[in-house]
Amino acid sequence: MRGLVLAALLALWPVGTPGQEPSDALRIYFFDVGQGDAALIESPTGQRVLVDAGPDGGVVEQLRAAGVDAIDLFIASHNHADHIGGAPDVLRSIPVRFYMDNGIPHTTLTYRTVLETLLELDVPLLEPERRTIELGDVVLEILPPPGDPDLGQNNNSIGVLVRFGEFRAFLGGDAEGRLWRYWLENFPETITRVQVHKASHHGSRAGDVPEAMERLRPQIVVVSAASENPYGHPRPEALALYSQVGATVFLTGEHGTIVICADADGGVEVKAEKGEDPVQLASSAAWAGQEAGACAPGEGAPSWP
Repeated sequence: MRGLVLAALLALWPVGTPGQEPSDALRIYFFDVGQGDAALIESPTGQRVLVDAGPDGGVVEQLRAAGVDAIDLFIASHNHADHIGGAPDVLRSIPVRFYMDNGIPHTTLTYRTVLETLLELDVPLLEPERRTIELGDVVLEILPPPGDPDLGQNNNSIGVLVRFGEFRAFLGGDAEGRLWRYWLENFPETITRVQVHKASHHGSRAGDVPEAMERLRPQIVVVSAASENPYGHPRPEALALYSQVGATVFLTGEHGTIVICADADGGVEVKAEKGEDPVQLASSAAWAGQEAGACAPGEGAPSWP
């Protein structure tokens, strides 16, 4: 099953929520899951892809608050607990049609529990190979890991480039220098200018590298990390790197769950759970000069207190 073509498989299933009205905007939720990663990509036509699930089951409540009752594809960028710890709860709570991981086993109880849950629920597994996945007008470019266990889990992360008209976003798991070099050497066309970038490895000093940031040059960087975490994420070195390319930085530990709302012309707006009015702060247009206006402030975001 891991070698099946996902685009063909998705065509066999009804996608999105029954009765859901298509929107004009792509939404990417960066959930506040503490020291970990969990992001939801929701196409205008209702298909949903979850990338990672945080360290525990807290993401399930946030998915439900966002109206998610089915997930078309679950991508585990790699098999560290802060990315797959919540996977069993997601799999048991919300129907998941397909699951992809990096193919590098990990010797932990968390990883074993994920595998057992997938087997119990008979969720098809997909190989992390180079492929293009179409979700209506949204296209996901999957960047495969090197597949070398000696590089460790971080440097075997799955990369995802999200394309929607003129809009681009990049999610690279916990990619570090060796993985960035592998992607730049083998898939340079995918390391291209983006509006939104998820900080690699939670803003670690070993995560994003200057060569990649110079090519991506994001307008917005989202750092998924707990406030006052023991690792000091995001590190000053990472923040300096983002500043050098002119990016506005949002932190889940400070702003809570962050929702990116993008239109096909490249316009971007941001809705954050808490903090000062970040919608106005980060509202931006594509570098070509289009006007922002993907969605009105608050539209498409969970109902926060």
